[in-house]
Amino acid sequence: MFQVFLGLTPFIGITLFGYILGKIKIFDLQNAKILNLFLFYAATPALIIKLVAQSEINEIELSQIYSYFLMQITSALFAYFLTKNTFKKSTQESIIWSLTVALSNHVILVLPIAEIFFGKHTIIQISGIILMDSIILISVITFFLEFTIKKKIKIFHFCRNLFFNPLILGILIGLTIKTLSIDIDETPFEYILQRLAVCVMPVGLFAIGIILSFYSNNVFNRLTFTISILKLIVSPIILLIFGYTFFSISSPIDITGALLVSVGPCGVTSIVMCSAYNVSPENIIKAIFISTIASIFTFLFTINLLS
Repeated sequence: MFQVFLGLTPFIGITLFGYILGKIKIFDLQNAKILNLFLFYAATPALIIKLVAQSEINEIELSQIYSYFLMQITSALFAYFLTKNTFKKSTQESIIWSLTVALSNHVILVLPIAEIFFGKHTIIQISGIILMDSIILISVITFFLEFTIKKKIKIFHFCRNLFFNPLILGILIGLTIKTLSIDIDETPFEYILQRLAVCVMPVGLFAIGIILSFYSNNVFNRLTFTISILKLIVSPIILLIFGYTFFSISSPIDITGALLVSVGPCGVTSIVMCSAYNVSPENIIKAIFISTIASIFTFLFTINLLS
């Protein structure tokens, strides 16, 4: 257990470093926004291109993907109706809360942890979940947000905007390289992708730390605590129920990748959605703060369970 904790300390340390520098006002929210823009438009698409172009996509186990997707739908609906009916949030905010629970911080946090503690097979499964989330989940959530605001959506414009989403473009470029069997190994292009990709974890955690430093007062309330419980505890249980019931999974080890993602903290993509749809991010950031800190313990438990 202690060795696992030591393996997680770099992730804690980078987030804490950003938090401290935010608290003493060396960095502010505008700086964090710039860092997140760099992640969104450069580093994360580079990582996705690398994952798609160089991973063995045919090794992705569909039972893990299906189990995880069913869990996401169930958790997202639960979060939507909970925030809409119990906490009386607006439709737009409730949709973003559903995204906060359905998505995990898999690119910035879960994938690097898997690289430390698990092998290539687990990384491939997590990569499959990342691709599914980028294509399906974010697209669906964006559609419903657009629909609630505009009531009538121009499909052409919606698809065009979605196509130029950096994450979607990253997937398409990666698939093109994979389909055409273009060898990018040991090329300048591969080097650029590699250098950008390694920025995702440290820059992402550092930016989260900065943002959390500005919203760390009165962090615990009924909404943020409930959402964190739903994300870190209820979601993995739902995943295991679907896996055992519908896909003949006999042990949590059979869905290591999906289980690791399910115990990760709330997804930070929801913060971007708040800015785009004029929703206050305060409580969502607090839920990310709680779930990020608490996920250290869920990761500890899960890694020991799967080892």
